[in-house]
Amino acid sequence: MDLFDFEAGGRGGDVPDPGGHGCGWGTVLFLGFCVLLAVAVQWAFGAVGDLLRWFLGLFG
Repeated sequence: MDLFDFEAGGRGGDVPDPGGHGCGWGTVLFLGFCVLLAVAVQWAFGAVGDLLRWFLGLFG
């Protein structure tokens, strides 16, 4: 991997790498960010659900 390579196909020119090493650092960072975003959204919706359940429990 090349730290400064943000192309989806990895480093180099117009031809795909025959070795199958076509993932750049930009792709790795993007996928990591997507995973962290999904975890944060799941946590936020869970927290809102817990607060709503607690609030409705006060009246019931």
